[in-house]
Amino acid sequence: MAEKHVVVLGAGFAGLNAVRELSREPSVRVTLVDRNNYHLFQPLLYQVASAGLEAPQIAFPVRAFLRRHKNARFLLGNAEGIDPRARVLMVEGRPVPYDYLIVGLGTRTNDFGLPGVAKYGYALKTLDDAMRIRDRLISAGEEASRTADPHRRRALLTMVIVGGGPTGVELAGALGEVRRHVIPRDFPGVDLREVRVILIETGSRLLDAFAPSSARYAQRFLERLGVEVWLGERVVEIRPDGVRLESGKFIPTFTAVWTAGVTGQGIPGLQVVRGNRVATTPELYVPEHPEVYVAGDMNFLEYKDGRPYPQVAPTAMQQGRLAAQNILRELRGEEKRAFRYFDKGNMATLGRNAAVAEIKGLRLSAFPAWVAWLGVHLYYLAGFRNRLMVLGNWAYSYFTYDYAVRVMHHRHEFPALKTPLEQPAEMGA
Repeated sequence: MAEKHVVVLGAGFAGLNAVRELSREPSVRVTLVDRNNYHLFQPLLYQVASAGLEAPQIAFPVRAFLRRHKNARFLLGNAEGIDPRARVLMVEGRPVPYDYLIVGLGTRTNDFGLPGVAKYGYALKTLDDAMRIRDRLISAGEEASRTADPHRRRALLTMVIVGGGPTGVELAGALGEVRRHVIPRDFPGVDLREVRVILIETGSRLLDAFAPSSARYAQRFLERLGVEVWLGERVVEIRPDGVRLESGKFIPTFTAVWTAGVTGQGIPGLQVVRGNRVATTPELYVPEHPEVYVAGDMNFLEYKDGRPYPQVAPTAMQQGRLAAQNILRELRGEEKRAFRYFDKGNMATLGRNAAVAEIKGLRLSAFPAWVAWLGVHLYYLAGFRNRLMVLGNWAYSYFTYDYAVRVMHHRHEFPALKTPLEQPAEMGA
């Protein structure tokens, strides 16, 4: 087999699993390209945002990962576009030729074009996003503890999360725990009745991908934790001083986290379809350019019900492996295989001793689901040292009812309130 150069774009779940497969063939040379020098474990980003974990604990250096893969190299840089005819990937003005290309760029936040979301809303997709949210929450608490203006204090102590999917639910649960256990000790002068965590969902229930019984359990637990769950409400604008809803309600707040949707990253040179994703054959390659494979969140391959496969880590891992395997099969003259999704189920943690999990028809809630959630996330977290540090922080938080990393890196400033605070009864609280 003549040596072939395979370029893997993206060091996410799809990219790393593709590299693992390709590295087993010594006649293949692999170049992994990413704008960051680390692999990010996105399922735990919300814990960085809520001060439960430190940022490096959920990131693993790409070069450390590649130590065991002798035929793989790393190139740091932003991918600017693909020339499929010339088989070249442009990385910050540098042409990187390839024989095969695997694109696994993932997603970015989808603001749906709503006013103010991109400018004033806080996304939760990157380490920088999580750190900004954490700094903002701590900054808001510090200012609220010293301001004499009751309207401003309540806006500072109101946290709004838009989107009732797993990310929004998990962040709401974490902030609910902070409200109950951390704020009374860190800010003894703050009246907890003024501290609000509001979770807004457009649909009729939370966790649309879960069974209704799991969604009901999640909502009941969050409400017992003190989280206000607003269903059937649609955000139409985020302003620097609050969130405006389609119903006419206005929530004064300086911290609005947007978890309501994602869209594919896209890259010049590849045609995209709905959701800014790339349509492929069942074997995961682009029909017009069979040497280009797309794996993970950017892939638009219809599932059995006509919808694309879910944009979750298990899909990316499975597609990354298959894309690499199909390249190797082609090089050996073997027939490629179509993608068959193995659904490992859904999980979402809600707080101390509480989670929901659905695995092959088995529905778990409360403590058993929480233990399963802990085990799965520790297992898939990259790096033994990271696992130890995360487990240590979890144990500390569990036994002390405290969050260990409440350090403010950058202090945030807050604008003046432009709208008087409405009474909770008028806001539907």
